[in-house]
Amino acid sequence: MAESIDELRERIDAVDRDLLELISRRVELAKRIGELKRALALPVADYKRELEVLERGKRFAEQLGLDVELMEIALNAIIGVCRKAQRTIRVAFLGPRGSFSEEAAVKAFLSKGAEFHPMPTIRDIFRATECGDMEYGLVPVENSLEGGVGETLDMLVETPLRICGEIKIRVSMNLIARPGLKLQDIKVVLSHPHALGQCREFLSKVLGGVEVRTCSSTADAVRRALESEGAAAIGSRIAAALYGGEVLASEIQDVRDNFTRFLILGRESIEDAVGCKTSIIFRLPHVPGSLYDALSVFASRRINLTRIESRPVKGKPWEYLFHVDFEGDYERDERCGGALEELGKKALFLKVLGCYGEIVDSSSKSPGNE
Repeated sequence: MAESIDELRERIDAVDRDLLELISRRVELAKRIGELKRALALPVADYKRELEVLERGKRFAEQLGLDVELMEIALNAIIGVCRKAQRTIRVAFLGPRGSFSEEAAVKAFLSKGAEFHPMPTIRDIFRATECGDMEYGLVPVENSLEGGVGETLDMLVETPLRICGEIKIRVSMNLIARPGLKLQDIKVVLSHPHALGQCREFLSKVLGGVEVRTCSSTADAVRRALESEGAAAIGSRIAAALYGGEVLASEIQDVRDNFTRFLILGRESIEDAVGCKTSIIFRLPHVPGSLYDALSVFASRRINLTRIESRPVKGKPWEYLFHVDFEGDYERDERCGGALEELGKKALFLKVLGCYGEIVDSSSKSPGNE
């Protein structure tokens, strides 16, 4: 008696399960090879080996009477899954080494066995993550004293990446210089603009009249200061130790509870993040009451906004983009989804940056909403 279509499909389903189990076993073996290679300090990727696997698979497919081109595509996909399983997570941060960005990156990803790669600028972090060179990019977005980081906010408008998580760290500012340099001998102080802004009182009262210069990061400032006569930098103790500097004064920020918030950019969510926040960017018609009308979609639904900030629209003087964070998941919470749907009808432009949680830094006390 001939088999029915349903019976044949059941047999196909069983074969599919067997195929997926075999692929899973192959991935597990590839992961073990990757672990052994890392332990031996060998390159994980072996493209020569991959080509040999492809050629052998194509020959076998031809012997079985299968479509060789399609089988090559299938084998490439399987190799890609294995390669991804072998690869260590790569995280880009604002360098050089010793920056507060590196501290945040390490606290967020060290337990995941990640590799950390310093980048010279925030834009470079975005680009390296966008093109796939990095799985994640960590960028500063807001400081509890100085507010938003303009370059990060501007880059969020155009990037295809989404926010996958956030981490907040307590920032302790220190005055660092060459060993032996005295306070009275300092002629110039270098640091990132936000760091300088967080230490205005110290700079005025203790180092009044000293020239101030900006650098791309606090770690870069420390490195430069140690290469210059009569220069000091504002940065972290880690940077001082890393570059051989001496801490002349500690905790020099104007307010002790000084926190910086970092966004983790990528394409996959961070599994151990807690809570849920949604970030959006929108632009409104330039008419009276448009912002009040836009924000009412959240107020009417009792949705708590945790941050709102404006940035100028490039090429359109006196027009603004609004960056808003609110509590809740627009994909799962009907209130949040409804708010965004209504806002979309009022806005000229609306971009959802993602839903994400916070990676809690147990070494610091959370500052709460900012």
